[in-house]
Amino acid sequence: MSARQGHKGLLKLAGVAGWPVHHSLSPFLHNYWLKKSNLNGAYTLFAVHPDEANYAFQSLKRTTISGLNITIPLKGLAYGAADEVTSDARKLGVCNVLYKKQGKLIGHNTDMEGFASPLLHHIGHNFILNNTVTLIGAGGAARAVLGSLLALGVPEIRLLNRTDERAKQLATNINIPSLYACEWVKRQQAIAGTGLLINASSAGMSGYDALDVDLSLMPDDAWIYDLVYTPLLTPLMRKAQNRGLRTIGGLDMLIAQARPSFKLFYG
Repeated sequence: MSARQGHKGLLKLAGVAGWPVHHSLSPFLHNYWLKKSNLNGAYTLFAVHPDEANYAFQSLKRTTISGLNITIPLKGLAYGAADEVTSDARKLGVCNVLYKKQGKLIGHNTDMEGFASPLLHHIGHNFILNNTVTLIGAGGAARAVLGSLLALGVPEIRLLNRTDERAKQLATNINIPSLYACEWVKRQQAIAGTGLLINASSAGMSGYDALDVDLSLMPDDAWIYDLVYTPLLTPLMRKAQNRGLRTIGGLDMLIAQARPSFKLFYG
């Protein structure tokens, strides 16, 4: 038996935790990779209520589960439950990965890498350096997006959130002149003229209201990057394509952030 196959009696189990979590495509992705790699493992869904998240995450150390991906709204709670966090997680203050190492629960974040990879592949660094970005959202995903955008040298970032105070707080915490919060009631002015509009909120996800935004004042060469991946073609992406704008969907980011998770869980 090859080392690649491993011992057939030792199934490595991992999964994704969230509330709700039924929408996640991660099991399809990881189980496909397991099959293609001929690895003896499985990946499943774990519905974890926020009130029970800390106990559930800490209990991982007493199970045979090798690790978890963490989705909304548990990323901040995962950070608090970890015994140690990596530098990528510390930059954002949230975790989208928990895994075990030498008896400790390690919190990690692959969202920055996951976001930036499709962005650079489809759009390119030169476009990013020469265009204003408008970002919708102020949660864990938005923090990962901001971390990537700032590292890439975006000249101006306009931050929007349906709760104005959350956007203002996030912008204040980061405290960089090129990043500033805009009021939600003035979102059309914020979107006007922007070269890249990013949705890092849950708006448009199956079961959630679509984003109420007007794309008519965006340049003809602008891009829309929607981190939502259920449905694959979101209302925002459909609106953008009808307007003739180019789009990137959340599935690209899901795949990019899942690759390093898969390596951590299954070696």
